[in-house]
Amino acid sequence: MFKIKKETNQETITRLLKPSYVKNDIDSITVNEQLTRTIMAVGYPRKIKEGWLNQIISSEGNFDLSMHIKPENIQTTITQLNQELIKQESDLLSAQIKGIINPSLKLQHQDTLNILEKLQKGEEKLFNIALYIGARAYEKNKLELLTKKIIAELNSIMIIPKIPYLKMMDGAKSLYPIQEDKLNTNRNIPSDALAACFPFTTAYLNIDNQGILFGLNKNNNIPIILDPYKFANYNGLILGTSGGGKSLTAKLFILRNILRGVKTIIIDPQGEYQELTKANNGQIIEINKNSDTIINPFDLMGKDLGEKTMSLIDLFNILCGELTEVQKNILDKAINNIYQQKGILHDDPPTWKKQPPIMQDLYNEILLQKKTASKMEKMTYEALENRIQIYVKGSFNFINKQTNLDLEKNLISFNIANMPSQIKPVMMYLILDFVHKKMQKDKERKTLIIDEAWSLLQFAEHSKSIFELIKTARKFGLGILIITQEVQDLLESNAGKTILANTSWKYLSRQEPATINELAEKFHLNQEEQNYLLTAIPGEGLLFAMNDHIPLKVVPSPEEYELITTNPDELKKREDKLKELGEVNENLEVYKIDKTYYEKSELNSQQVDFLKNNGFEEARLCGFEKTSKNYLIKKPTTNESIEHYFLAELIANEARKYSNKVYTKQTSEPDVIIEIQLDKLLLKYAFEVETGSLKSRPTQLQEKIEKNDGKYFNWWFVVTDKNQKETYKKLHNTLTRTEIQQKIKEIFS
Repeated sequence: MFKIKKETNQETITRLLKPSYVKNDIDSITVNEQLTRTIMAVGYPRKIKEGWLNQIISSEGNFDLSMHIKPENIQTTITQLNQELIKQESDLLSAQIKGIINPSLKLQHQDTLNILEKLQKGEEKLFNIALYIGARAYEKNKLELLTKKIIAELNSIMIIPKIPYLKMMDGAKSLYPIQEDKLNTNRNIPSDALAACFPFTTAYLNIDNQGILFGLNKNNNIPIILDPYKFANYNGLILGTSGGGKSLTAKLFILRNILRGVKTIIIDPQGEYQELTKANNGQIIEINKNSDTIINPFDLMGKDLGEKTMSLIDLFNILCGELTEVQKNILDKAINNIYQQKGILHDDPPTWKKQPPIMQDLYNEILLQKKTASKMEKMTYEALENRIQIYVKGSFNFINKQTNLDLEKNLISFNIANMPSQIKPVMMYLILDFVHKKMQKDKERKTLIIDEAWSLLQFAEHSKSIFELIKTARKFGLGILIITQEVQDLLESNAGKTILANTSWKYLSRQEPATINELAEKFHLNQEEQNYLLTAIPGEGLLFAMNDHIPLKVVPSPEEYELITTNPDELKKREDKLKELGEVNENLEVYKIDKTYYEKSELNSQQVDFLKNNGFEEARLCGFEKTSKNYLIKKPTTNESIEHYFLAELIANEARKYSNKVYTKQTSEPDVIIEIQLDKLLLKYAFEVETGSLKSRPTQLQEKIEKNDGKYFNWWFVVTDKNQKETYKKLHNTLTRTEIQQKIKEIFS
């Protein structure tokens, strides 16, 4: 009978870890299939600086570095140094008698004397150090290339390398973390020189697991991965000339933040972020003189009425130019009056939810006050009247409306590219004010991107209340990213100084010679950093974070680059590619026409034309939201209206998220029918879309009710006009478009 010996834990580990094949050659050792060559340091520089080994540690290549450090006995060391000193003095005297000048020997004698004095005073200790590097490769030619590279790197920091031929097994053991120095190639160094060997690496080698990739360290390609939400504040600044890579850096920051689930709102004065927003299923809010979306300057937006009044005075400094104290007092009085006329009172917060006044109300109030003003005062009133008139009756009267905005998604871009340039700063101010309050509702991580911030900085002295949010944003989880190219506005305005003082990270891309001296003084740039910024190519710059200056190389992936590029040649290539895809009907969902409606903002111009040529028509309609959008709708084959057809299709598609037994009818049946099988019981639900008035056909509706009541488990009227709900509700269960999604969810739950 055989007795099976039980394997110990140590034997198991040894069996699992030991290689299946080892071959010891003259200049390398092969373990399994990998070649390893040991390179040892046999000579060191006379003087070194802190972090002198960084260059070799952070260079690219598959290699290991092993350093053996052993303390020397003080008494033995002093005895040896005394003997060495006597020998060196003897050699110097001998050379002097022969008339030979030996500078190297003099330096050695001086160094030995200095170390001996420090050791005797207790200021230094002596250590033995051995440095070995193991190059690894799977092919001989690659091992040779890596060896040459390592030797070149070592030579560049004044280390003399040597390959220990016929001792590769000892070299491998000296490299492994088993605390055995088989090669024993030691050099005595004092403790201050040993300290200069640490730390081995540069800043930010430790990766922040919750951070985002800002780029690569330009010097050594180490990834710079940081989490701005762990800094003192969450704000950032991107500053550089046009074409220096500001937008590239900002867009990558946005994309990589979205992956972490950070809510992002972009103020986009040039329409640069539309493609990025579409690609990430974001919401584009078009604000221009022809759009339905607008922000009423008098909307309280959740603010205290007194706080809003002060904010409005700042706004009118932008709207009307510099105001005198008298004009400010008149405006303040008029603003208070028009709020009171709307029933909105300072000491009654519940009234702050009432509909606010608009620009027309202020204009009328100024005209009213002018009638009772003295002759001298009338001139001031007329000056204000003339300035405000353009926003009521003139070119900019599109802001004379109530707020119409609905922020639905986690990525939102306010596109004001088509806004007249004279009023862009006003809209940026209003959006900033609007978003500021919206983002205070929760403590989740949020980012607000303000591009082309120079247009706001021009009026910074008049908008102090807005720039206060730079200081307070972190209290509700908001990080603000300011992007600008105007160095002067940033350095000279008070708001610019506030930004610099309250941004925990800053990125400077390429700069112009005219501004480099001011930047050097403000950011404490040395001459090397100044030269780097003057010659940086797009995508390169300096990152300032955690008191460190890091030369950064911003590197997008090919997919990211296609989304974020603003290079005209690249954009032209992409347009040509889309045209080509359109002709062959490949890869783009819209060309397959498998839907009955498409949101226009998600299509390019070629796709829109293609759909219109294939039986689709454009219409501005409301879906399940309160705001309307432009859609491309498949023309109905019956006499029903586009609005009726669209809402029925919308309901059906919502139901198809839960079941495939959803039917749309164009006969005497309801518009949408849903079937649910529960064991042997078949339940039917239905929706009847009503776009007209009840008065137009009461008899038909009564017949429809009687028929549906006997046929369906439950059914509902869906009215497109919410004002008709109560009237229809008297006849049967009735929903508005905003209630449909919840009702369908209830059916399937």
